[in-house]
Amino acid sequence: MTLLETFFPIVVEKRDWSNTLIGSLFAIYPLVQIILYIGFPHSITNWGTRSSLGISGIIGTIGQLLFGFVEYIPNNTGHIFTCFLLRLIIGIGLNICYTYSYNLLMELMPNHRSFLAGISLVLGSAGYGIAPVFGSSLFASLGFEYPFIISSLMFLTGVLYCWYEAPPYLYDRHESNEERPTYLGLLKNPAITIIYIFHFYITMMLYFTVAYYASYIHSYYYVNQYNIGLAYMIHPVFESCIAVIITLLIKKYNFKTIYPTVIGATILFGSMQLVGPTEILGLPHSLAISISSMAIIGLGAGIMSIPAFETQTRLAVRVCGHPDNIDTRAVLQQALRISLSLGVLLGALIGGILSDISDSK
Repeated sequence: MTLLETFFPIVVEKRDWSNTLIGSLFAIYPLVQIILYIGFPHSITNWGTRSSLGISGIIGTIGQLLFGFVEYIPNNTGHIFTCFLLRLIIGIGLNICYTYSYNLLMELMPNHRSFLAGISLVLGSAGYGIAPVFGSSLFASLGFEYPFIISSLMFLTGVLYCWYEAPPYLYDRHESNEERPTYLGLLKNPAITIIYIFHFYITMMLYFTVAYYASYIHSYYYVNQYNIGLAYMIHPVFESCIAVIITLLIKKYNFKTIYPTVIGATILFGSMQLVGPTEILGLPHSLAISISSMAIIGLGAGIMSIPAFETQTRLAVRVCGHPDNIDTRAVLQQALRISLSLGVLLGALIGGILSDISDSK
């Protein structure tokens, strides 16, 4: 999802794309995720067959591969339409594929589900950090097409391997007669609702600058494409490392997870004021300050991400009385993904709109 963040906004400047339009393009993927999870909350987990994994993987691969050739479309209107259409196709394929693979992992290792859930968030953050560096390096070295060609082939290879190793069916649909949790049922617990709000807040802050940050540091500070990729790598790397440390500390000292959640949210809000930096602070226009803010953003997100997820799972099982099985885990994961996706969606849109009507700071 973050492969093109470092170079696509710079490329489409030549076609006079507004930041609002760029933000809308980045919002397509989370929008698809929200629609799939809300519209088909249990159907996605029921599609646990190798055929669903293979078909969704092929759809995502084709969409990603074709996106590498959109720059050959001379007409600007056709270019915009094709970009949005392909992002929609990629979103459908990758989201179904991700859901299946996640639930498969949970089913294959039922005694380590909490650990796997936390690690999946950490690895997701690491992927968000590696992809921009990977994309910007290939773009600078080989051209626009190659980040998409190579990443699509890598993705297809992984899908085919998982398809070969996966069982025909994800799990026995009749393994439990207990009622499945629902999104509205989870939201009836105030603590779980607050956790979702926190995760929404994290991702909205992280993606607030997605539409314009690459162009901003490229035009203001003349940062080359390789270093833009490194700049985008900072906050996911910090988030991943801090999240692992916080997880180990919670496991060792067993302190209340609400504390790191609140502390992380506070740090995250304060660090966002340094990206520009905001004129209220009276700080100079500095690349060092802007880059440092990305590290602090990762610090805040890392402190609060895993504790909030662990708290959600514990409340759903111990307080709400839901069984600790694959159905409950799937719905919790989907509800969490909805809150994250909503944050990405609104962060990208609002950030793009505001950067169009005011200074990027």
